[in-house]
Amino acid sequence: MNDKNHDNFFDEHSQDQQASQDLLQMINDFEHKTPANIKVGSKVSGTVSRIGSEFIFVDIGGKNEAMIKKVELTDENGEITVKEKDKITAYVVSNNDSETILSKSISGHSSPIQDLYDALNNKVPVQGKVTGVNIGGLNLKIMGHRAFCPISQIDVKFTEDVNSYLGKNLDVMITRITEGGRNIVVSRIPLLEEGLKTKLEELEKFAEQKKVIQGKISKITEFGLFVDLGGLEGLVHISEVSWERAEKLDESFKVGQDVEVIVLKVEKKQQVRNSKISLSIKQVFDNPWDSVSEKFSVGQSVQGKVTRITNFGAFVELIPGVEGMVHVSEMSWIKRVHHPSEVVQEGNQVQVNILGIDEKKKSISLSLKDVSNDPWRDADYRFPVGSEITGTVAKKSRYGYFIDLAEGVTGLLVFANISSDKKNSLNEGDSVKVIIESVDTENRRISLSYGIKEAKQDQQEVSEFIKKQGKTSAEKTEASSEFGEALLAALKNRK
Repeated sequence: MNDKNHDNFFDEHSQDQQASQDLLQMINDFEHKTPANIKVGSKVSGTVSRIGSEFIFVDIGGKNEAMIKKVELTDENGEITVKEKDKITAYVVSNNDSETILSKSISGHSSPIQDLYDALNNKVPVQGKVTGVNIGGLNLKIMGHRAFCPISQIDVKFTEDVNSYLGKNLDVMITRITEGGRNIVVSRIPLLEEGLKTKLEELEKFAEQKKVIQGKISKITEFGLFVDLGGLEGLVHISEVSWERAEKLDESFKVGQDVEVIVLKVEKKQQVRNSKISLSIKQVFDNPWDSVSEKFSVGQSVQGKVTRITNFGAFVELIPGVEGMVHVSEMSWIKRVHHPSEVVQEGNQVQVNILGIDEKKKSISLSLKDVSNDPWRDADYRFPVGSEITGTVAKKSRYGYFIDLAEGVTGLLVFANISSDKKNSLNEGDSVKVIIESVDTENRRISLSYGIKEAKQDQQEVSEFIKKQGKTSAEKTEASSEFGEALLAALKNRK
């Protein structure tokens, strides 16, 4: 028979005993659980588990919760910047069996230079107090040692006034230690850019979601607004400021003003601070062109404001963000308008008629002419084809002459419709009698002729005269022949 010490055949294990063993093993594993990266000086991430009166407790995956001083996670107003279940990143400054202490940076009144070398090698932030300023940058005292921060390393943005940092405590990274610690150079850029990376990733998500976020205007230029989004600046191009035409931005906005924006695009750069962020203010609001067809229709008469004048016409704002254009040819029935300023000025309130709407091209064609007074309405009755009308030479072109027949009605006299003897006899302002050759009221065209009728009549008279002259000559020839024959016969008889 086998020895029991070597055979478990007769051993009986209940389910309760197995569960107890598993529980003991789990407890043992947990007590000896220590993540490999929890070392002094290492960077760790964790979740806020609870907030105490002095410390904030963070679950970093160890058997004990790590702790970080509450004051390190408060803003300038003393408000706590995190809440339970938030993720945070910090550095291990102390770690033993009983507790793990975290910090956003290492600070202290006095430490050996070796501590600074350790911070340099482990890339651990340190805290220093600004004790002085100069042209080159800031002088700091870090753990009892003097350090220097060049002006280019103070902020990711241009530093206009270095004096504003005097007396402040700053978190920095040590970048160089020479001469045994007599020359220590520090920088804020790595810490600031680390936060900017997170912010940039957040902005990329906002761009996908078209989420409205808050910003503060930091600078106003002719081409747009720079908006501070919390460490990163974005640009609202002038075309994205408003659905209305925006020109003088400094009259509508001011530096420091809070604005709502939408992130359009994030263009990442190797240096995070140089990344380009495109923003929009106008897209926070509905596009007024989306409802144009509901508010306006062709033939409708509406009131608007003249916003801009060009050589070819005037732009009229019908509602904020929606403009139409009155071409110079649609400004008067009565007179020929050479420039829109002869009829309207910027800022004028005008009554216009809608001629056409193109929602895809976002354009509306307008007219200042009153439809009821259209002089072309009965042009075919007033100027019947074949009738002779007295007009005034308005202008000469390469095709011929424009002849004003009445107020608002002009016909075209092409060179081919002018008799050869009168082609060079017309000058602007001359009164001339022309013949109506054709009338097209739909396209507002009247074709004229000058001297052609008289030339045709003259040609016909000449033809008739020549014909008559030919007949007379034939009669005379016949009469002459008869007389000759009679004379010849008489002479013969005398003989």
